Amino acid sequence: MLEAAGKLFVAKGVEATTMDEVAASARVAKGTLYHYFASKAELIEALRGSFRNEFMTRIRTRVEACASDDWTARLRAWVDAAVNAYFDMSGLHDVVFHDATTPLRHAMTDIEINRYLAGLINDGTKAGVWYADDAAWAAVIMYYALHGGCDEARLGRQKTENVSEKLSALFLRMLGGYE
Repeated sequence: MLEAAGKLFVAKGVEATTMDEVAASARVAKGTLYHYFASKAELIEALRGSFRNEFMTRIRTRVEACASDDWTARLRAWVDAAVNAYFDMSGLHDVVFHDATTPLRHAMTDIEINRYLAGLINDGTKAGVWYADDAAWAAVIMYYALHGGCDEARLGRQKTENVSEKLSALFLRMLGGYE
């Protein structure tokens, strides 16, 4: 049901999509859909959770594949996985996170991806690879930069294939870690 709703919301928009269409696309009875989701707002919230889970799975998989003491590779893996996930899932991202009920200033501050990045920054600082006096704040700034960099590429002002490399280099310089 979530996959069907996500595809329809991306293709038609949330307002233009009816619950009847979601049920039909998911090949379930309308009553079954309403049993799980009382409204489109509940569907959107469930899609947000699904998006976050997929995004974090991609990041964790890439970062954890790196040697535990290779902080530069781990940061680069975080950036590359986040950039690729953002590009792959940008349609759904825009539908579920850029609406009137999700003010941007509150959307990205205390979220799992930033806590994960803050942990990575903090661990690299403890290992003496780079320095951040406030890892949580640095993670928020880096995540906003990641969004901005990806959006610039989506708008055609940067090459998508360069975004990950450019952001990784910028973040490493920001933390005082050079390769």
